[in-house]
Amino acid sequence: MKKSASIFLVLVLLLGFVGYVQFQPKAPPKENQLIKTQLRGGEGMEARINWSKASQDAQTYQIRFEQVRAAVTNGAKCYDVRSFIEYQLGHVDIAEPLPLSTLEKQEFPSLIHDVPIYLYGSDGVSSAQAARSLRDQGFRYVYDLGGLEQIKVIGARLKEWWE
Repeated sequence: MKKSASIFLVLVLLLGFVGYVQFQPKAPPKENQLIKTQLRGGEGMEARINWSKASQDAQTYQIRFEQVRAAVTNGAKCYDVRSFIEYQLGHVDIAEPLPLSTLEKQEFPSLIHDVPIYLYGSDGVSSAQAARSLRDQGFRYVYDLGGLEQIKVIGARLKEWWE
């Protein structure tokens, strides 16, 4: 009886969290730079990028997520450096998991060092650590896209676990 009650409680909490996240009010984008974002039906819409809320690399190189997607199509890599469980709960559809804990163990992906690598994490700290670790290993084109909120600013959309 205790086990089923615990499972029920976990499910209720999880559904409550999902509902809370799903129905948070979204602030309108600011700034004057436009990007195209894909809607579910396939048509595009214009959205403004607030560069002050983007990561340092995104600001410096004016990286929009549509550019990341195109680069990955052409052989670049996009990695989610959060834990595997966080990755499973929701990630960008073009991202592969590469937990920061793996990089801290000096386990690096077998990539050509000249291939562009785009990173994001739960916050800007973890993605910055991952970027520094890869750069220290000789990877030349590493771009830190920051945390989840920062990648959303440049046009990314997370694919949630229930989708």
